[in-house]
Amino acid sequence: MYKGRFRRKLKESILCIFCILCIFICIKSAAANRTTRLDSLKTILSKAPAPDLAIKTLQELSNLYRQKPEEVGYLHQLLDISNKVDSIQVVYATAAHLSRYYYDDNKSDSVVYWAKYIDSIGKSRRELSDGLFEAYSYVCLDHLWMENYELAMNEAIRLYNLACSKNNTYGQIRCGENLGHIYQAIRRDSDAIAVFQAALDKQEEEGEKLTFSIRLVSYQLESLLRINKLDSAEVLLTRYKDLLDRQDKVNKITGSIYPVDRYRWIMHSFYAELYLKRKEMEKAKKSIACAASYVGKETISNDYAVFAYLYIQARYNKETGNYAAALTYINELLKSWKTPDCLQLKADILSESGDAQSAILAYKDVISETSKINNEAFTRQINQLRTLYDLNDKEMQKKELEISQMNVNIKEHQLIISMSVSVILLLILYILYFSLRRTRRLKNELQKEKEALVESEKNLRVAKDKAEEASLAKTTFIANISHEVRTPLNAIVGFASLLSDPACTEDEKTEFSSIISNNTELLLNLVNDVLCLSQIEAGNLSFTIRTVELVDCCRNAMDTIRHRIVDGVSLTFTPETPSFLLNTDPLRLQQLLVNLLVNAAKFTEAGEINLSFHIDSKENKVDIIVTDTGCGIPQDKITQIFKRFEKVDEYKQGTGLGLSICQAIANALGGTIRVDSAYTQGARFIFTHPC
Repeated sequence: MYKGRFRRKLKESILCIFCILCIFICIKSAAANRTTRLDSLKTILSKAPAPDLAIKTLQELSNLYRQKPEEVGYLHQLLDISNKVDSIQVVYATAAHLSRYYYDDNKSDSVVYWAKYIDSIGKSRRELSDGLFEAYSYVCLDHLWMENYELAMNEAIRLYNLACSKNNTYGQIRCGENLGHIYQAIRRDSDAIAVFQAALDKQEEEGEKLTFSIRLVSYQLESLLRINKLDSAEVLLTRYKDLLDRQDKVNKITGSIYPVDRYRWIMHSFYAELYLKRKEMEKAKKSIACAASYVGKETISNDYAVFAYLYIQARYNKETGNYAAALTYINELLKSWKTPDCLQLKADILSESGDAQSAILAYKDVISETSKINNEAFTRQINQLRTLYDLNDKEMQKKELEISQMNVNIKEHQLIISMSVSVILLLILYILYFSLRRTRRLKNELQKEKEALVESEKNLRVAKDKAEEASLAKTTFIANISHEVRTPLNAIVGFASLLSDPACTEDEKTEFSSIISNNTELLLNLVNDVLCLSQIEAGNLSFTIRTVELVDCCRNAMDTIRHRIVDGVSLTFTPETPSFLLNTDPLRLQQLLVNLLVNAAKFTEAGEINLSFHIDSKENKVDIIVTDTGCGIPQDKITQIFKRFEKVDEYKQGTGLGLSICQAIANALGGTIRVDSAYTQGARFIFTHPC
């Protein structure tokens, strides 16, 4: 029995050596053929051939030097010649190749430059090229790998809508590919698989292109293995192998240099992943051995093929108990890909190997890296919010000053406004989420300083629970605020579109501009309320106490909301004394009074809204009173009215945050705020401020 086993292993070893020798001979032969072809093409180019021949020669040279410094020079020569002879399709393709080169070289500005170059030529010629979608797909992917998920998603959807509106099949396929990458990045692998499959079906309907199919199938396999759909992955791997074999034959027939070996390397790594998940260790070992034969052939730095290979090597050696080898591979991987997943794998290897001290440090690295990514994303989103808000404000001013040009620029302005508001909404959610996350993270860090290192597993479980609570809080916030954002936003978009209607008179356009301005103010107030709530949550609400004239503060608050008072309602002020000095923060006091007066104006359709104050010298305090003749507050709502998102009338506009902010300001100033339940002609709020 042992002799038979030995013979089988000997045969397998001989076969493996034979395969490696064959691969080596093929590589040497291909290298020699490539050198000969390069010399031939350079000789042709040196003789100043006709433009058509020069274009073909430069195209082939740039392909042979793909992603090498020489490629850029040949592409620029190709661009110059094709521009001179007005070979516009070659111009589009060459500029797209330059965008791809700089994308792989991590030069974002150059990627955007060449995409805009194609776009400007297309607009001047009033045509849409495939090169535009190819170049902008690299812009989209560049946003994605920089973790600007919102920008990447917006760019992908914009391009997809453009492709659909122009019925451009190539654009739809490329945009589907980009959307799939975005879904993979945010761990929505089921959606990514569906999008990749839709793109694959689309391109097969138009006539299968092997290079597209290879890429899309490769992406699908990554997601299938990640969500453990192993049977589907095994079927797709068989198709993947067939596609690579077919492309290899095309390479040999046409002299193409499509990197089949790179994808075979990835394929063997995928096979190893499949067998490892099924615990078929012997098959996994053979697949890893096949993958190892391709080491050192990658042509692009930080190639995914290298990542897949090193990652599966680390996992395989971990599963087989060879922890030293596993650590070697994972450390090599971390030199280029310091991601939370890779750090987590290293921590697991150290933990299973019994090195508890190093494992604890590794787990801390996981938490630190995750926090770092989150903090960077938070800072980036804040900066984007500021930039986009300034841009939105600038566009609004431009509309007021250049109303005569609105008919020409209306489509572009609508796009900018829509994108800006969408990003602002997303950033608001991120601000709240990361604010809560930061608070909980600081609390968790303080707790961990008190506990022993042996309780690290418990701390991680607590962190997970807190993350789930933060997710629930975010969901609650979205549910409460979504309607209040959509209402003014719909008004802005709707009336902005009417401004371009030539049937509208100048008076109507003026009225529409007023409505847009009012709804913009509502949206800005909503943002201010949310930001104020965020400051309250973080404990960053600042106060500057000084001596102020209470009467002036009251009058300023009334002037601020006077335009909100409907016809038939009188706004009055009855001070107890014509002058009274009070030590307080005038801005926060006025913010509180404005919120109370806005609340009264919202619910009072007839009668009076009165602002007054009463000085209690004995108790050394002053009562500031806002009284209205509106619908009032039901008795069962009085105890709940100061809670967040609590509203008396769900159909009235507002988020239910104003009174909770008032209560926070009142408490910070050392006072109290309450509802006078004895008053039944409307609502009466009493704010007591210490003198």
